[in-house]
Amino acid sequence: MSVRTRAGRALLFLHHLWAIAIFRSWRILIFYTLWATAVCIVNYHVHRVALQPTLLTVLGTVLGFVISFRTTTSYDRYSEARKLWAQVIFASRMFARTVWFHVPSNAIGVKVDPGDKTLLDECQARTLLEKKTVINLLEAYAIAVKHYLRREDGIRYEDINPYVKFLPKYALPSSIPPQSCTMHHRRPKDGDEAEKGQPDLECSRPVHQQDSSLFSGTATLVSSHTHHLSENNSDRNIHNLLPAEIPPDRSWTGLFTRLWRKICHAEPLPQHQSKPWKKEQVDNVPLEISFYVSSYIAALEERNDRIHPRIEPPTMSLLHTSLSQLIEALTEMERIATTPAVYSKHLWLLTIIYCLVLPFQTLSTLGWLTIPGTVLASFMFFGFLVAGAEIQNPFGYDKNDLNLNDFVHIIRKELHSMTSRPTPNPSQWVFCNENNLIFPSCPNGEVVSPGEWLKRGSAGMYEAFGSHVENCGIHRKST
Repeated sequence: MSVRTRAGRALLFLHHLWAIAIFRSWRILIFYTLWATAVCIVNYHVHRVALQPTLLTVLGTVLGFVISFRTTTSYDRYSEARKLWAQVIFASRMFARTVWFHVPSNAIGVKVDPGDKTLLDECQARTLLEKKTVINLLEAYAIAVKHYLRREDGIRYEDINPYVKFLPKYALPSSIPPQSCTMHHRRPKDGDEAEKGQPDLECSRPVHQQDSSLFSGTATLVSSHTHHLSENNSDRNIHNLLPAEIPPDRSWTGLFTRLWRKICHAEPLPQHQSKPWKKEQVDNVPLEISFYVSSYIAALEERNDRIHPRIEPPTMSLLHTSLSQLIEALTEMERIATTPAVYSKHLWLLTIIYCLVLPFQTLSTLGWLTIPGTVLASFMFFGFLVAGAEIQNPFGYDKNDLNLNDFVHIIRKELHSMTSRPTPNPSQWVFCNENNLIFPSCPNGEVVSPGEWLKRGSAGMYEAFGSHVENCGIHRKST
């Protein structure tokens, strides 16, 4: 085993170890360790405080059932979120495949004289550029959904900005409810760069203008700004883009810094100085992207009478269905992200009270073993509560949350691979000499090249097909 493989397995083990609930509830366990120790010291050295464990079993059983229900409910949300991301991947595959393979090479809607090679090449190039751009928007849609569900506003991120910086902006309301500023977001003060005239990336999107060229009837979008960013400051702003992921700082330094600033009533420090404060409502960038994907479908429908060959209705229906599945998945994930857990605070309060009273009821039976017993019981109860709270909203940065980047990478790799070459022509791969095993499942099948099959004709091919069924069946029975 190589050193790199062992190092990779060690990192994987540490990743799984860090996902254990004990690392999310260690503060609670330390408190109850100290509490149980104090109760034992008071009981044996000051005054007996032991209680009869009358309700210990009954209350513990009821509390366990309630916590189990809470965890099961959270896992249902987690599982549903995973299914919805699978739906996003499926719809992206279907839409991209339909566009790349079933939209004709000249779908601009301009009638071209077969002898005009220059115009034909321009129409095909425009069609290819449209197809590649709209397929890129599918990848941008998945990235935008990731940021939107994490309440990361705007498009000032390295992973999404190149895909959508040229799109004019819609003023859409958000379906994500207001949320207070987190530990790594802040509102800019007077004197900050945002107030000194630094171009706002959201406000500098281009506006709609109509192209007056030969292709003016094709609903193309051009803009007075070539880029989403201001041209005079484009290089500087590109370097100021935020990373694709900005997890909260959970280190000891970050913990004590936030605690100290909270005690001193100071404004929390941002994790990234270039990050704007988190808005109370997040712009619905995924829905904006879906508008432009829908505009592409509308343009194809409008041009269809001038496209040769025409795009068939089933193809158009499949494009609409795939886009509807993308929007449906976004809406359902919004529902998961915005639906609070019922009576979660009440359950936390009951668990806290139960674990506080637990040492008094176990003193007479366990003695000094009350301390580890209380810690173990607290770890069990609060571990499930913490696990349920963590996967309740599975779109964040917690170790047990869904790895949204993996889903985005799946879509990116597949779309890039699919668009890396022209649409395959069956005449090229069916009739190549390597296709010489027409019955690959049969070990005794003939090795015949496509040219030889063509010489036998259709009658000879049907005869070989029937013979294969009989011989292959006898071979399977004998084995």
